[in-house]
Amino acid sequence: MAGNNEQAIIIKRIEEDGGHGHHGGAWKVAYADFMTAMMAFFLLLWILAASDEEKLRGLADYFTPSLSESGGRGEGLLDGTVLAEDGVMSGTDGPATPVQLPSFGQENPLAVFDSRLRDSAPNVVVEYDTRPEGDREVATINESGPDGIEAAQAAAEAERAQEDWEAAQDRLEQQITAQVIATPELQNLSEHLRFDRTENGLEIQIVDKTGSSMFATGSARIADKTRDLLRIIADAVVDLPNALTISGHTDSVPYSGAGTYSNWELSADRANATRRVLVENGVSAARITGISGLADTAPLDPAQPDAPENRRISVTLRYPESARSSQ
Repeated sequence: MAGNNEQAIIIKRIEEDGGHGHHGGAWKVAYADFMTAMMAFFLLLWILAASDEEKLRGLADYFTPSLSESGGRGEGLLDGTVLAEDGVMSGTDGPATPVQLPSFGQENPLAVFDSRLRDSAPNVVVEYDTRPEGDREVATINESGPDGIEAAQAAAEAERAQEDWEAAQDRLEQQITAQVIATPELQNLSEHLRFDRTENGLEIQIVDKTGSSMFATGSARIADKTRDLLRIIADAVVDLPNALTISGHTDSVPYSGAGTYSNWELSADRANATRRVLVENGVSAARITGISGLADTAPLDPAQPDAPENRRISVTLRYPESARSSQ
């Protein structure tokens, strides 16, 4: 039997609850918040789907920022003194503040809910074009809306008109030259023709050469060979809509006739005689918008004012207005 001084041994047993005692209830709070947010989200979707445009606009107006654009200055009884002295807001100088206040949603509140209402004129970028290079049309679609599209279309039309005009000039020059060469009695006169593309249009010139004059000396009477050249020019331009101007030129040798008749009158009379020949060969008189006599003021060879090439008649086929606008 043990002695009274021996201490009894006590054994304490602790039963565990499955090993999950370290988890708390925080997940339940997070889950509840998640479910509340989802419910609010689906409720918002339902409201947007079930509401008409008028109700949506009212809802958008409710959430639209309504910031004062008067620099924080009040207009009621307080007269702005709630903010600071003189109604100054955030340390600025009142109405002259450089701070740009946000305006999102103020112009069109429904754009807050529908992104299709925000971009009325999207910017279109063409990555590549599979059409042949000759068939492509150059156009730029601007972000400025219909006005930008119309400007691009007008620019494309003007460019096409310019290309058509360039092609028409080539055809006209080839037609006149070929017809002169095809006429036996005029073959040796092809060197008297000169084609220049000036700022006013295509200038067709009949020039004198050494030993060969297109007009009788000192006279406005047109020689037969010159009349034939003018007939070919008239046949080439008769069906075109372009306006025509005619100018006469002389060399620097003074007119030898008596009286006040000079190179000015001579060049003008030769231009007018050219006009009559063109009209006789079918060119509408209404298309001829100008007749001028320039005497020796615009020589082809300024270094030799008395050179025979300076004596000439110029018939200018004017630029069409559509091609002129693209210059």
